[in-house]
Amino acid sequence: MSLRNILVISGGGFQGLGLIKALRAVTGTRILVGDCYAENVARYFSDAFFLLPLIKEEQAFLNFVLDLCERESVNAIFASTDYELELLARHRDTFAAQNVTVYVSNIPLLELANDKLLFYRWLLREGLPCLPCYTTHQDTNAAFPLIGKPRHGWGSRGLHILADRETTSAISIEENEDLVWQPCLKDFDEYSIDFSINVMGNISPLAFRRRIRSLGGFAILCEPYAPENIQSIARLTIEHLIPLGARGPMNLQILRAYDDTCWVSDLNPRAGTSMPLSLAIGLNPLAFLLTDGAVDSNFSNHSSVQGSRARTLRYLEERSIPDLQLNEVRGIVFDLDDTLLDQKAWMISKLELTWHEERAVLPERAVFLSMALQIIEEGNRAYLFDALCLQLGLDDTIRLRLIETYRKARPEDIPLYSDVPSTLYQLRKLGYRIAILSDNPPVSQRQKLDVCGLLPLIDTLVLTAELGTQKPDPHAFIECTRLLELPPDQIVMVGDNLFRDMRGSFDAGYRHSFHVQRAGAFFNFNPNLALRVSSVMLTCTTITNLNELFWHLTGVATP
Repeated sequence: MSLRNILVISGGGFQGLGLIKALRAVTGTRILVGDCYAENVARYFSDAFFLLPLIKEEQAFLNFVLDLCERESVNAIFASTDYELELLARHRDTFAAQNVTVYVSNIPLLELANDKLLFYRWLLREGLPCLPCYTTHQDTNAAFPLIGKPRHGWGSRGLHILADRETTSAISIEENEDLVWQPCLKDFDEYSIDFSINVMGNISPLAFRRRIRSLGGFAILCEPYAPENIQSIARLTIEHLIPLGARGPMNLQILRAYDDTCWVSDLNPRAGTSMPLSLAIGLNPLAFLLTDGAVDSNFSNHSSVQGSRARTLRYLEERSIPDLQLNEVRGIVFDLDDTLLDQKAWMISKLELTWHEERAVLPERAVFLSMALQIIEEGNRAYLFDALCLQLGLDDTIRLRLIETYRKARPEDIPLYSDVPSTLYQLRKLGYRIAILSDNPPVSQRQKLDVCGLLPLIDTLVLTAELGTQKPDPHAFIECTRLLELPPDQIVMVGDNLFRDMRGSFDAGYRHSFHVQRAGAFFNFNPNLALRVSSVMLTCTTITNLNELFWHLTGVATP
C-alpha cells in the first residue's frame, strides 16, 4: 500500500488548515505539517508535526527541511504563506534531486504576484482587463474617488479611500510609496477563482465563487457561480500566467461592475484561505496536482449547486481535547468493519460482481442493487439473500447459488476510509504495536484484508470465529494482548460498536477505548445515552476520524 507523504510548510495557522482539509480528501495521503510555532491549531489535524527553524535562518531552515524530506520520504511540498514561497522556488532543483516536487511558482511569477503595481502593469501590457493604476494619489490623470492598496499586501488590510483631491494630504509620502492607486468602485461583485497548475503546465478545473460576505479579508459566505465573461477572463489570464512559471495551487480575483464590465484585481500565488469553500462544492485543486490530473475521480459534477440559490459558507468549530494520560500505552487494537473498512461499500461491490455473474436470473442492475441496499440499510444484512429472493420470487436453489457467487466475488477496489493508511503508517512509525480484532466469517475477513493490503501495516490478526467466540467476550481481547506481548493496561481499543468493542475491551482491562463514529456506517450510537446506562463510556472517547488518535497518542517513549 503506497502513501503520498505531503509536507505543508508554515502550516500551523488557518492557511495551513485549508491545505490540510484539501489533502485529507485525497485518499492515500499522509500529511506532515512543519511550523516554527510548537503549539498551533493545524498540528491537531495532521498526521505528524515538526518544529521548523525560522525561515529567516535560511540555511538552517533549508537543511532541516531537506533532512526531513529524506527521513519521512516526502513526495511533495506545499507552502501555506507568502513567507516561504521565494525560498522554496529558489531551491526547487535541490528538492527535485531528492524526488520531492515543490508546488510553488517560479520567481518571475512570484515577483509579479507579490507586487500589485507590477501585476497591474503586466495585465495592461498583456491586454487583459485591469483598472487604471497610479503610483501616486496626486497623479493628474487619477479619477476620484481612489482606493489605495498596499503593493505587497493582501485582503482588506491597509486600504485607503480618498473621496476627492482635497483629501490627498491625509496620506504621507512614506505611506504613498507603498501604495498603488486605482479608481474606487462603488457597486461591484467580487469573484474568487481557485485553481492549480501542475508541473506540466496543465490547468485544473476552475472553482468560481461570488463573494457575498467577507470578514477581515476572509470570505465566509459565497455563491458558487460566475457568469460566462468572468469565466472567459479567468481562463485567459491563467493561460498568460503559465509562461511565467505559474505552478501549484493559486487564487485569482476578478471584479465585475453592474454594467457587466470586468477587471482582474488580485493574484495569490498559493492556495487561498477560503479554498475550503471550493471543496464544499466538490472541487479540489490539490487532488488535480497529486493525481496527475485524474479529475474524473477527484472532482464531482458541481453544476447542480451553481447559481443564485446555492451558498457556500465557512464557520468556526470548537473542540475540547481532554488529557487522557495515555503515555504508557504501547499497543492499539482496531476493529475492522466500519472502523477501517467501509462495510457497506464492500458489500455493494460484491453485489455488483454477483449481479454480473447471475444477471440472467436477476432484474436489471439498478433495480437489484437498490433492493439490496434497502435491505442492508434497514438492518437485515444477515438475511440479505433470503429477503432478496423472497421479494424476487426466486427459489432456494437460486438463493444458495447467489450466496456462493457472492462469497467468491472479489472486488478490486479498496473501500478503506481515507484516513486509515496514513494513520496506521504513522502509529507504527511512532512505535505502537497494532492488532486487528474482528467478528464475521474468517474467509470473508481475510478476503477483505487481502484486497485492502492492510496486513503489512499490522502486527497481528485475531478473528473471533477462529477462537470459537465473538466480541464482547473478553477472551478475544485477551488473545490480542497475548499476541502483542503487552499487558492489557498498555493497550487501547478503537472500534465502532459501543457494546461489542468498548464493552469487551473494558472487561479485558484495556487502558482506554476510542469509539469512531463514521458517517453512513451501520451503527449510529448515542454516546450520551450509553453513558447513562453503562460505566464503559467513562473509559471511552468518541472520535470522528482516526486522525484524532494523534491528539492522545504521541508516541512510544524509548527506554
